[in-house]
Amino acid sequence: MSELFSLDAQVCGFERHAKAEADGLGITLYLDGQPTRHGSVNDAIRGARDFIGEFLRPAERGDRPWGLRVSVSGGAAVYGEWPLVGGGGSPSFRKSPLVRIRERWHDSGPVSALENAIQIIREYVSRGSQRLAA
Repeated sequence: MSELFSLDAQVCGFERHAKAEADGLGITLYLDGQPTRHGSVNDAIRGARDFIGEFLRPAERGDRPWGLRVSVSGGAAVYGEWPLVGGGGSPSFRKSPLVRIRERWHDSGPVSALENAIQIIREYVSRGSQRLAA
């Protein structure tokens, strides 16, 4: 199995996790460790977005500390009050789609952070699909 992406969120110290893996027969999406099968990457992305989004929505009011981390094959991006993640300082990384898309987000809250993270996932999943087709 190869990992496609993961989304990790925290609100007031509580966490939720979504991770998608491809196994050649489809996509397995783990929502807090519970597996669900999906026929397409887009279905798995929607499932992860809905699961994490439902969890982050109460923090939208701005009265709760929150954080979000998206991980793809090209690295990771963090939002809100996520603990710092090291690495990623090379010139090629700074020009990567991950950094370019992440920089579009300007501290607009947890739901917009999730939508920005989904853009990163879509970019890297489509790149992986193009490599597999070649």
